[in-house]
Amino acid sequence: MKQTLAIFSGLILCLSTFGTTPLTFSLSTPGPDAYADGTPVKVGEKYLLVYVRQGAEFKGVLMSGELVDSVNNVIAATGYAVEGAKCGFKAIQYSPTDYPEGGEWYVVLLDTRDASGAVGSLVAALGVRASTGAAAAESTSLSSLNGTSSSDSGTSGLSASTTSSASADTPAPVITAVERGSGTAASVCFSNFKDRTLYEIQCKTNLTSGSWVAVSGGSRVSTATVSAISGSGGVSELPVSVQVPANDPVRFFRVVVGSK
Repeated sequence: MKQTLAIFSGLILCLSTFGTTPLTFSLSTPGPDAYADGTPVKVGEKYLLVYVRQGAEFKGVLMSGELVDSVNNVIAATGYAVEGAKCGFKAIQYSPTDYPEGGEWYVVLLDTRDASGAVGSLVAALGVRASTGAAAAESTSLSSLNGTSSSDSGTSGLSASTTSSASADTPAPVITAVERGSGTAASVCFSNFKDRTLYEIQCKTNLTSGSWVAVSGGSRVSTATVSAISGSGGVSELPVSVQVPANDPVRFFRVVVGSK
């Protein structure tokens, strides 16, 4: 997917301090923010305000919702989408020692929709906007947060178009069975799955040409949406019911970690 970097303004991140009094920041986005497919973010969708320590980089978010680098990246606050496809206003106070001078702030939009489209599940994708300036304890005002955003739409809103990460110990899934049902139904079972991880079942009809595409019913598969069963020898499998074209003579399947 082609990603275009553009300069935007409008996110609100206000900092203030007087002597030893706590700092205060407010989190919001002007919107409209969107998912990778272009649809507006749903009410209740989750946002993160992440502080990145000086000299470090924002490393992203795991499918579980945790940060990839939890040592140098810190979730300072969470927000939620309101009507208008934007992060609702939230004000937070904190000690100046919590987020030392010289670090950077990142506003992160999460795509937590499950296979049914409801929000609040694992993180499938994210959109990030970074500040252009470093955090400063002596700042009295930072009324406009300018930053960069990865967005195909060219709008000022955040776009959750970057795939989330799997944990480093996630094994490669292995298909254990494929069974054709009646009509357009088929069942694909796979093992070597990990809890709090998203998978996608893809298919194609010719191994020498064409692209792998997500099979209907095989997106955003996880243990939260499919129950594990015990096979021979106590091997756990995830059975997934998918739909394929009727009278399809040949179809190859694969399971990949991650799902958009």
